[in-house]
Amino acid sequence: MSACSNHMDDLNSSDIMNGSIRLSHEQVTLHAKDSPDAVISANGDLQIDQKSVETSPAERELLKSYYENAMMIRTDGIATGKAGAAVGAQALKSVAKGIAGGNGDQIQQEIDAKTKVVKEAALKICQDLANIKTNQDQLVAQLPAFKPYDNVISGDDVGDCQKDQKSD
Repeated sequence: MSACSNHMDDLNSSDIMNGSIRLSHEQVTLHAKDSPDAVISANGDLQIDQKSVETSPAERELLKSYYENAMMIRTDGIATGKAGAAVGAQALKSVAKGIAGGNGDQIQQEIDAKTKVVKEAALKICQDLANIKTNQDQLVAQLPAFKPYDNVISGDDVGDCQKDQKSD
């Protein structure tokens, strides 16, 4: 999966999918090659090239779901990072305790338990990607203006994310 990144100039925004999706406090911006940016707001409004796009109630619900799932990537990414930090902290504690007590097997068990939490958190990100891909495919099928954004997240992105998490 492509890494998320925070921009120091805007601490309330993050880029995912190598910058194809930018998350900010009130909107998700999609970047597609040779197309103007599409902006989805929390209430399901869609703007393309800074112009409002008329949508049906069903399309608006899909856009809201897209927004919510994109924002969940940030939330789940933060949870994954915190779980990863907990692995490091647990490793330090376990090693210190192991040196003092000489129980190497227990060190590995404690670290493995924390690592499992990281993997579970990372799988949530993969599910978020799958949810966005589903929304994206439905929007492309129903809303012609959304067609240029049909590959912001590909099936390969979702599959690679899941494969990466299972192989770790």
